[in-house]
Amino acid sequence: MTDIDHNKIITKTATVFFKNHGIKRKGQSRTFFDDNCWFTTIIEFQPNSREKGTFLNVGVNFHWYDQDYFSFDIGNRQSSFIEFRNETQFESEIEKLCKLALEKVAEYRESFKTLNTSREKICNSEFASDSLWGNYHKGTVSGLIGDFNSMKVYYENLLSAEYNFPWVNELKERTKLLLEKTASLESFKTEVEKIILETRKSKKLDACQPNF
Repeated sequence: MTDIDHNKIITKTATVFFKNHGIKRKGQSRTFFDDNCWFTTIIEFQPNSREKGTFLNVGVNFHWYDQDYFSFDIGNRQSSFIEFRNETQFESEIEKLCKLALEKVAEYRESFKTLNTSREKICNSEFASDSLWGNYHKGTVSGLIGDFNSMKVYYENLLSAEYNFPWVNELKERTKLLLEKTASLESFKTEVEKIILETRKSKKLDACQPNF
């Protein structure tokens, strides 16, 4: 077996499992997307540079911040390393990972079904940088349901965080711009929707209309 053979087992098995669930492969990669317009669930079969096999990573990426790359905002590694030993063993293991990925996709679809359930999920989640990204996501979803008081608390906490990095300064500038759009719920939603559409374009995702 060569490296490309075990990669083919992953992509072929995953494509079969996911095709009836609206989950699409990203180009020729080992990554699959469940795209829900304002957020995308990423299913990544992550390789190991030294061994044949894979990890499974599943997480959600929100599109309401201007960036041209995908990140795991909520969620991440779901399995230990699955080593390729032989074709039958590996295909069976990949099928188990696909089933696990589908369970996570269903969980995220349910968690983010409405703005209220989304707020509950986001505000009860821990983020890699809670003082920055955590406050941004929690503030944004609070603003989208019209809770501007909570939104401002989260955003002000973000703005008071003392980190001197270019990306932090960019995040703060975006946060300040959103704070200026709180004259009405409509104006805030319009601004967030504009960010989502531009970000999706940067990530080369199909156009869509956020359903807030």
